[in-house]
Amino acid sequence: MQLYDHPLSPYAMKIRIILREKGIPFEAHEIHTESQRTELERLNPRGEVPALVDGDAVLVDSKVIAEYLEETRPQPALLPTDPIARARCRRLELLADTEVDAAVIALSLFRFFRPGLAETHPDAARAAENGVRGHFAAFERHLGGNDYLCGAFGRADIALAPHVGACAFLGVAPGAETPALAAWHARVSERPSVRQATEEAMASLGHQPDRPFFDASRLHWRSDRIEQLLRIGLGPWLLDELAADRAFLPPGAR
Repeated sequence: MQLYDHPLSPYAMKIRIILREKGIPFEAHEIHTESQRTELERLNPRGEVPALVDGDAVLVDSKVIAEYLEETRPQPALLPTDPIARARCRRLELLADTEVDAAVIALSLFRFFRPGLAETHPDAARAAENGVRGHFAAFERHLGGNDYLCGAFGRADIALAPHVGACAFLGVAPGAETPALAAWHARVSERPSVRQATEEAMASLGHQPDRPFFDASRLHWRSDRIEQLLRIGLGPWLLDELAADRAFLPPGAR
């Protein structure tokens, strides 16, 4: 099994965690430079990670890959057996993959990619942090006092873990206002699969090649992430970034 990804991608981390939780051997092909984008686009025309090759099967999008792995390697199960519980788990996974991801990326603009934005757009900076804390409060309720989101540790926890970890790295960790989520984060972070994916992500921060695949000077915007920028008042800013070639969108249909 061949995995094409970048360790910093929360979706790549999600798939690495799933593969390790299921004990599936894989060979990682890390996409670190812009020159490797063509290689990636042969597998995923949108040029997004992760992509998984399993024999003749080529799969893209972390949700599709996760479903494929659950169906082809069902043990240990990372979804509940009850249909209603499975649906709830998938809904929370989708929430993490879309709205939570978008909120974290918006926060990262001010805390990592474009720190000067906090001075020029202070209202948007506050809205970005409030957006993340709103998701923390929602997942506090979803936990309902349980150790994990859907009974046993599973796909909803795996999808959320990279995003909460990124928030902690950016200085906005769950705390006294969301004690159950803070305890969940500590618990999940100690799992070997999560710890290894986190260590790989942190190690990649020190690997800064010329023309990197994730280029802070030219950011890749899409779907829910664009919606979040509009929500916090950065729509005009994004248009300016696109016009100045400091941002780009996924390619259209091919």
